[in-house]
Amino acid sequence: MVLGNIFSGNVLGQSLPKGKFLSDSIEVGKPFFYALSFRHAPKTEVFFPDTTYNFSTFEVLSKKNFTSSTDQKGSLDSAVYQLVTFNITPGQTLKIPVFVFNGKDCTSVFTTTDSIFLRKSNFKGTTDRTSLKPEVGLLPLRNEFNFSIFIGFLTLAIGVAGSVYWLFGSDIYKQWQLFKLQRRHMEYNRTYNRLLKNAREHNDIKDAEKAIIVWKNYLERLEKKPFATYTTREIMDNMPDEGLAIALKNMDGIIYGQGKSKEMDKSLEVLKMGAMRLYRNKRRQILENNLPSEI
Repeated sequence: MVLGNIFSGNVLGQSLPKGKFLSDSIEVGKPFFYALSFRHAPKTEVFFPDTTYNFSTFEVLSKKNFTSSTDQKGSLDSAVYQLVTFNITPGQTLKIPVFVFNGKDCTSVFTTTDSIFLRKSNFKGTTDRTSLKPEVGLLPLRNEFNFSIFIGFLTLAIGVAGSVYWLFGSDIYKQWQLFKLQRRHMEYNRTYNRLLKNAREHNDIKDAEKAIIVWKNYLERLEKKPFATYTTREIMDNMPDEGLAIALKNMDGIIYGQGKSKEMDKSLEVLKMGAMRLYRNKRRQILENNLPSEI
C-alpha cells in the first residue's frame, strides 16, 4: 500500500486549504495564532497536522479544533494553532499541509505561503539636535548607575552560565531530545489506541486502515525514512521481523480484500509493538549519545 502523495496544487478539483496568521507582526518569544481551514466534499475525510508536525521556524504551543460545518458549498474544517518563534529573521513564512484520505492513501495538500514580520519593540528614533535649547535651570541629579558593579555581575553571570553549559550542556540537550521524543510518542499512542479500540469493538476495516496510516507516519518521523510511501516489502527491508511481516501482509489482505478477519486485532497489536521497539531503540541511542541528528 502506497501512502503520502504530495501535491502543491488542487486535488481532484478541490480548493486549496487556507492558512493565515491572525496578526500582522510578532515578537520573539511571544505566542501568536495561525488559522487553518479547508473546504472539501462532505464525504471526504481530512486530517490536520497535530502539534508534533514540524512548522519550521515556529514552535507549536497548542491546537484548537472547531466542529465541522456543512452547507451547499461543502464541508468546512478549521483549527487554530498557537505558535511561538525564537527566530530573529525580519520576515518569516509558513505553509502547512492538510492530509486528504482517499480510501487507499493520504494526499498532502499545502496551503499558500503566508508571511509575518518581526516587530521591533521599544524602538526610538534619533533626536533632532537642531531643535535643542540650552537648559539653564538647576535640576536635581539622579543617582548614577554603577557600571563597575554591573559589569562585575554580568561577567560573573556569563562565567556561571558558561561553566554550567560546559559541565551540563550535553545532558541538558539530551534531556530536551528525550522530552520531544516522549511527547511525540504519547501523541501517536493516543491516536493509534483510539483507532485500535474502534477497530476492535466494531471490527471496522476503515479504522484499521487509518491506524496503519498513523503508524507509518509515526515511523517516518522516528526513523527519518519515507515509511508513508513504502510498500510492505520495503518496510520489511528496513525492519526485518517475521512477526511484523505476517501482520502487515494480513492487514494488506484485509484492507485490499475488504474482508473482516479475527486476526485484524492481533495484527494491529503486533504493529504497535514494532513501533514501541523502534521508540525504545531511539531513546537508547539518545542516552548513549549515538544520535547525531535532530529528533
